[in-house]
Amino acid sequence: ANINSCSFIATQDLGKKLLTSLDNLERAMAIEVSDEQGARLKKGIEMVLESMRRAFKEEGIEEIPAEGVTFDPTLHQAVQTIPANDEYPADSIVQVLQKGYKLHDRVLRPSMVVVAQ
Repeated sequence: ANINSCSFIATQDLGKKLLTSLDNLERAMAIEVSDEQGARLKKGIEMVLESMRRAFKEEGIEEIPAEGVTFDPTLHQAVQTIPANDEYPADSIVQVLQKGYKLHDRVLRPSMVVVAQ
């Protein structure tokens, strides 16, 4: 049990450290490119991003569902609110500003979100 505990903590610590890299790769993928060189560079970034996502999944690290779900303070951090309306009922998440992740049932980083109130 002690080895599993150490392994869990190591995975948790490494996961937290790599989340910023994952964020940066996702931001790079959002950049529009207009030439072949840019497209090749973006393809390389996409390959690194996919391998990181696969490694996270294998270790039990997964994205916390947020967009369009009901706000849950144990999983989400509200950094902004908007008035609730027909499209966005109270306590619904309107926008994800930063993705959150969990390791099994433990939150590594909450999703930073905009919530309707």
